[in-house]
Amino acid sequence: MLTSKKKGYRLSPETVDLLSQEFADSLTEAEADRKDILRLRLSLEEILESWSSALPGAPVTFCAKKRLGRQRVEIRVEGKELQADDVLKNCLLSSRLLAQAGLTLTQSYQNGENCLTVEPPRKRKLGQMQKLLLAIVSAVVLGLLQRLLPASAQAGVRAVTDPLFTLILNLLRTISSPMIFLAICWGIFNIGDMTMMGRIGKKVIGRIAALSFLVSAGATVCLLWLFPLELSSGGAALSGFSTIYQIILDIVPSDIISPFLNGNTLQIIFLGAAVGIALLILGDRAAAVRTFIEQTNEVVQFLMEAIGDLIPLFVFFSLFALLGSDFGSELSGILKAIVITYALCPLMCLVFIGILAARRRVSFRLLVQKLLPTFLIGLTTASSSAAFATNLETCEKKLGIPPMLAHFAVPLEQVLYMPSVAVAFVATCLCMAENFGTAITPAWLLTMIVVTGLLSLAMPPIPGGALTCYTVMFTQLGIPGEALALAVAINSMIDFIATASNLTCLQVEVTTVAGQLGMLDTERLKNPG
Repeated sequence: MLTSKKKGYRLSPETVDLLSQEFADSLTEAEADRKDILRLRLSLEEILESWSSALPGAPVTFCAKKRLGRQRVEIRVEGKELQADDVLKNCLLSSRLLAQAGLTLTQSYQNGENCLTVEPPRKRKLGQMQKLLLAIVSAVVLGLLQRLLPASAQAGVRAVTDPLFTLILNLLRTISSPMIFLAICWGIFNIGDMTMMGRIGKKVIGRIAALSFLVSAGATVCLLWLFPLELSSGGAALSGFSTIYQIILDIVPSDIISPFLNGNTLQIIFLGAAVGIALLILGDRAAAVRTFIEQTNEVVQFLMEAIGDLIPLFVFFSLFALLGSDFGSELSGILKAIVITYALCPLMCLVFIGILAARRRVSFRLLVQKLLPTFLIGLTTASSSAAFATNLETCEKKLGIPPMLAHFAVPLEQVLYMPSVAVAFVATCLCMAENFGTAITPAWLLTMIVVTGLLSLAMPPIPGGALTCYTVMFTQLGIPGEALALAVAINSMIDFIATASNLTCLQVEVTTVAGQLGMLDTERLKNPG
């Protein structure tokens, strides 16, 4: 069944407010989430204001359609085709975060009209985290009950569940290589231009990369005493470091295709960075390639979102298989990794806040009070998208970060800067290596620091993103594939604290960058109000 309503306007700054309100009313009628409506409305207003400057007085049509229970809102502006200007480029990263929440805001040009189309998702009865918790509880109950069955019956159950687990795992492995490449490539391109890259982007990205490796190294040093270190003989150690040196040299691939065929993550990251920088430099001269990569990215993101709906099933099957086996030793490894992550992540946040307080001569307690709301949203929802609006408001109104920097750095760092993920990766790799008898040598540790640092940058912040990274890490570090089921259990448990800590470290980092660029409002930062 199709229902629709149309209204006509003339484009002007005043009309932007009316269109924005019509838009919000339509989505409210469709029972979209209030926070989702706010995020879409902010992006919509930015775009319409830029169009109002380019096509003042142009005829505008607002159209709300409802087809088979799904709401679709269109805003059409007659006139010349409007390319993505600076305002739209600044919206791209915000739009990427909206897409991660299942929201779409797209622009097109059809029949002499510029068209903005919005399709909010259907209201779900259960969110992703509720589904994960349901999967964990169900797996624990049914996994323990299956142990009461005869051996033949247990084998029959495993004959059904194990292939399904493998199927979902293969889907994650298939999508991981193009997803990592496009996340790096499109993230760099979305900086906007080389001027922005030179002025702000270089500082932000450089610090993000350095801190990611520093956190991985720091976590390794802090945890080393908890694990058995094998000090190899001189020749073996030299051989191990030679292998690492060769890995670094092999970051540059011999061709474009083989990194994707072989799943070489370091080479894929190198290619993504190279292509992203090239697109940034060439600008409109590479418009066709840019369009192709953008559309390919949309396809891969769509596929990953579809596969992301299977993540609760993946968690269920992995825990179900674990509980059906002799899991005594594995359980200790899971608990150890969870306890380590929940201890280190808040400690890391407190260290970062303490450094900022000392440098800017701000009360440590005051900083904690300002950062706490965003932390609590991340802790209770395990969603960086849910905390985006609060995150941005805190940076601008409480931390004294100018809007220009906040609107650039917050979306970018929310996608790329994940220090708590680096901590979780290190803890999980060490625990799984200990559990499955993988030798922890100095060369192995150095390889782990490099791989976990890189993958914490490359991991897309969408459901299933961490799982694709674990498959890559375990392959590079020689950890058996059976450890992946345990990594799934660990990841589902630590996602809450990791998300909350990432958001807090992000706010501290953006404040630090603003101070280094001379853009920080110190009075607002020190103001308790």
